[in-house]
Amino acid sequence: SLQAIAQASTKLPDTAIHSFSNSNNWAISGSKSSTGNAIVAGDPHLNQTLPAVWYWVNAHAPGISFAGVTVPGLPIILIGRNQSIAWSETDVENQATFFYQVTTNKAHPGDYLLHGAWVPFGHITYTVKVKGQPAQHLVIDTTADGPIISVHGVKVAVYWLGAQVSKDFASLMGVLHASNWTQFKAALSSWRAPSQNFVFGDRHGNIGLISAGYYPILSARDPWLVMNGNSGDRIVGSIPYREIPQSYDPKSGFVFSANQRPVAANYPYYLGTSFNFFSNGYRADEIHAVLSATSKITPADVAHLQNSVTDYLATQLVPWLVRQFNGVHEPPAVAAALHTLSHWNARMGASSTAASIWWTFLGDEIHDTFGPWFARYRVPQPTGSSLVVNQLSAPLVEDLQYMDLSQPSSPFFTPPGDAHKVTAGTVAREALGQAIATLTHKFGSSQQSWRWDRLHFREFPSLSGAAGLSYGPRGSSGDAWTVDAADGNLLSEAGPSWRMIVAFGDRGYAIYPGGQSENPLSPWYQNQIPDWFSGRYLPFGLGAQPGIATWTLEPRS
Repeated sequence: SLQAIAQASTKLPDTAIHSFSNSNNWAISGSKSSTGNAIVAGDPHLNQTLPAVWYWVNAHAPGISFAGVTVPGLPIILIGRNQSIAWSETDVENQATFFYQVTTNKAHPGDYLLHGAWVPFGHITYTVKVKGQPAQHLVIDTTADGPIISVHGVKVAVYWLGAQVSKDFASLMGVLHASNWTQFKAALSSWRAPSQNFVFGDRHGNIGLISAGYYPILSARDPWLVMNGNSGDRIVGSIPYREIPQSYDPKSGFVFSANQRPVAANYPYYLGTSFNFFSNGYRADEIHAVLSATSKITPADVAHLQNSVTDYLATQLVPWLVRQFNGVHEPPAVAAALHTLSHWNARMGASSTAASIWWTFLGDEIHDTFGPWFARYRVPQPTGSSLVVNQLSAPLVEDLQYMDLSQPSSPFFTPPGDAHKVTAGTVAREALGQAIATLTHKFGSSQQSWRWDRLHFREFPSLSGAAGLSYGPRGSSGDAWTVDAADGNLLSEAGPSWRMIVAFGDRGYAIYPGGQSENPLSPWYQNQIPDWFSGRYLPFGLGAQPGIATWTLEPRS
C-alpha cells in the first residue's frame, strides 16, 4: 500500500506536491545589535508570481498604526510591525497529516472496521458547478479519522490538522494590538493551523520566538507511517501551549528559524520526521554561524545575510571532496576543476563556475550512491539523474553528508551484488568526472563558460498563465539551500517573496519581487523586481513612504 501511494503521488501535478522549504526569520536583541535596539528580519519563501502573493500595507486608525504585508483582500497584515513590536513567520513544518488504512466489509461495502466493530461510513456531498454542463455531485466517504482517499484500490483515511477551526484572524488582531511579549504570546494562544514559528522583537530590545499551533499527541509508536484504522492509534491530546517550542531573551542574543527541526532530540513530544517535512537545516546552519560570529550586528549585516548565497553544505563537503584526490593523478580537466573548487568560497554566485561544478557533482554523487539501491528494491525514482533538488531526496542528502564525512567505508557505497568494495572517495571521484563531462557537453570545454547563471534560473510566472505577463527566466544566483533561497530545480519559481528588516531606533527596509498593481500595463506591476534582484530595499516604517501612493478610508456620509 505504501508503494501504491508513492506511485500515485508521482502522478500528481507539481502544484499539489510540497517540493521546497519555506522561509527564514530571526530577531537580534538590543544587547547584540549595533544600535542597542532589537532588529527583526523575515523573508517568507513562497511561490514568486505576478501579481505578487503579498500586498504592501501601511495603515493608520485611531489608537493603532501598522505596516507590513497582507494577502490581497485582508484588512490586517500577517508580517510586519506596529508602534511597539515587529514579527515575522516561517512554517514549523511539523507533521500535519496522518494516514489510516481502512478495512471495509466485503459483504456490506458501506461499513468499515473500527475498534473491532463494523460501523457505517459517513458521507459528505460536494456540488461542483461545470460550465456548460449540469452540476456534478461528488460524494466523499468519511471515517472517524477523516475523509477517504482511494489509491490503487487501497482505502486510506486522512486526518489533516488544517481542517480544524483556527481563529487566525482573531490571533492576528491580538498581535496588531500587542505591545510586549506577554501580550504577543497570549494573542497566539488561539492559533491552530498551520503552525508557524513567530519571531518577535520590541522597541525595548527584547526578542522571542514561539512555534504557535496545534500539536496532536498520538498513541501510535510510528505515526509517520500509515496506521491501522482498526487500532487504538488515535489522537489522545495535544501539547500544552506552555510546552510548545519557544524562547524569550536567550543569552545568545538572537533567535531564528529556517524550517529546521525546532527542538533537540530530548524534546518529550513527537513533532514529525525529517521527511515530513523539516528542512535539512543548511539555511539554519548558515544563519546560526553568521549571527554567532558577529558581535554587534547592524541592519546592513542583516541585509547581507538575507541576500547570502553561501551554500553551507558546500562549506562542509567541498574541502572533503578535494582531499579525495590527494595523491591521485587526474586528467587536466579534473585538475582544473579541483583547482577551481579549492579556491571557492562556497557562494552560489551568478558568475561562479565552481557553483556549477559543485551542484552537478552532488547530483551525480547522490545518483551513483543511492540509484543502484533504488533500482535493486524497485523504489520509484524522480525523473532525471539528479535527486538533489527533489523533496524526496532531502534525507538522502543528509545521509550522504554523514556517510562521506563519518562513514566513508559504509557498505551503501558498494552497489548491491557488487563483489568489489567501493568507498566514498571512489564514488566521489567518479561523480566529479561525470559532472565535468556533463558540463563540457552542455557548455564546452572552457570552464569560464560554466557560469552558474547559464545553468540556474529564476522565473516569476504570471498567475494568468500567460508567458508574456511573466518575468524571466533570468540567470540567477542561489540554490535551494542558500539563505537567499532559489527553491525548486534549476528553474526556480519560489523563494523570498518579501524581505523585511525592522531596526527599532533606526529605520526599516523592505522589498518584494513584484509591484503594488495587478494591472500588467501599470508601471507598478513589477517595478520592485530589479531592486529585489540586486539586494536593494525600499524604506519601511509606519509613516507615509516617499514615492508610494496613499489611500484613505473614510466613512460614507
